[in-house]
Amino acid sequence: MLVSFSRAAFLVPFFGALPSYFPFWAKSCEINSPHFYWFVYSDQIRSRRRVNRAVTLIPYQFDEMTADLNAALGIEITGHHLRRVCDYRLYFYWIRREAESLDQFDFIGFTDVDMVYGDLMNFMPENMADYAMISGDDGLPCGPFTLMRRSDLHRLKAWEGMRSVMEASDHHAFDESLELRELLCENSPFHCQAQGLQPGASRGMNSRHLCGLWRRGRVWVYDCWMRRREGGFYHFSRHKNRARFKVDGTALNESAWGISKFGIGDSETGINKLKMLASLYV
Repeated sequence: MLVSFSRAAFLVPFFGALPSYFPFWAKSCEINSPHFYWFVYSDQIRSRRRVNRAVTLIPYQFDEMTADLNAALGIEITGHHLRRVCDYRLYFYWIRREAESLDQFDFIGFTDVDMVYGDLMNFMPENMADYAMISGDDGLPCGPFTLMRRSDLHRLKAWEGMRSVMEASDHHAFDESLELRELLCENSPFHCQAQGLQPGASRGMNSRHLCGLWRRGRVWVYDCWMRRREGGFYHFSRHKNRARFKVDGTALNESAWGISKFGIGDSETGINKLKMLASLYV
């Protein structure tokens, strides 16, 4: 696919211990350099460090974030509402613009870490610059993967509802709302669809019975009817906090991983192949 495109940066605040699957997430990012880049803001590290050519870890405290939002945008956040970080991250461009030289990127994105990426460029629309928003859900922005055209972010900053939404203590998933899409795409088209980018959520797939395969920078999703689709990412959020979800760190250096409700492991071993198959039916 011919794509007219420069670069995109994902701004990813994550407060608390980084999960055991984080190294797999970070490695899946790497193949997407230099078109995509991830800045991860963590309160668990003391110094800035580059994980690989696509991912940089940046020390950042929750209180530091709230102070920055107040200073830059007049947003006053009271309390420690971790679920609200999904919405706070929408404004990270304005508080990290200079520190990460974000004006060099055409798109600013938000994403999750409970996922693995494939080769994203293969699933971008042609003439990306024409779109104010690109996401992995049908008709809406989505938390796992949304790109916002940088030149339209002024609409988000000038929005009269900004403070009331950002200062609320309750989580209303504004980052996945129709309101956000309409705000940013008032005069421009959007490309919001699961097909391609997020095959596990696309039509024709059984979204409740899935497993994923990452192999040398590409991702496939399988369902219980043994349908297989390649895509931009596999999001395994439903399984990540279950006791049965185990991450085999030794698989990180293997050429392929299986991701299922039972965890992440080397997809070439017999036991992991059986687990992937079983995960589709039990």
